[in-house]
Amino acid sequence: MKKTPDKGAALDHVLYEIEMLTHALFVLVNPNVVGHDRNAWIEVFAIHARNLNECFSGAVSGKAYMRPFDFVVWNFPYQFDSQIACRASAQVAHLTYDREVPGEKTPWLIDKMFEPLRKASLRFLEQVVCVESLMSFQRNHERCKALLEFLPRIEFK
Repeated sequence: MKKTPDKGAALDHVLYEIEMLTHALFVLVNPNVVGHDRNAWIEVFAIHARNLNECFSGAVSGKAYMRPFDFVVWNFPYQFDSQIACRASAQVAHLTYDREVPGEKTPWLIDKMFEPLRKASLRFLEQVVCVESLMSFQRNHERCKALLEFLPRIEFK
C-alpha cells in the first residue's frame, strides 16, 4: 500500500540527500583525507550522488520515487548520468563482481560528477524555498537557505 506523502516531510529527505552530498564533498576536497577515510567519504558521495541523479532526472519510474516535479514546476534540463548510476550501484551499493581490483581502481571524478548535480540542486532549492507549505515542516526553510549558501562555495583544486 502506498503512503500519501506529506510533501514537507518528503522534502526533508531530498534535503538530506543534498546535505550529505555537500558534506561528503567538503571532506573530499581536503587532501589530508586519505586511505579508508577517503574511501568511506567516496562511498557517501557515490550513494547520495546516485540518489540525486535519479531524482533530478526522473529516470526511475516507480510511484514511490521522489522527483522534483512532485514539489515544484520542474523544467530543468538535467541529463541522467549513467556513469554515476552504474558505478555507484556496481561498486558501492551492491556486492558485485564488477568491483575493481584493489590497486587498479579508477579514480572517482567527483568534480565532474558533482557539477551537474550542483546546478540541479541549486535550481531545485531556489524554487522549493519559495513554497511556503513545504518550508513549514521542521527546519526545511533554514536547511534550504544553508544549502543555497554552501553549494556554490565548494571548490576543487
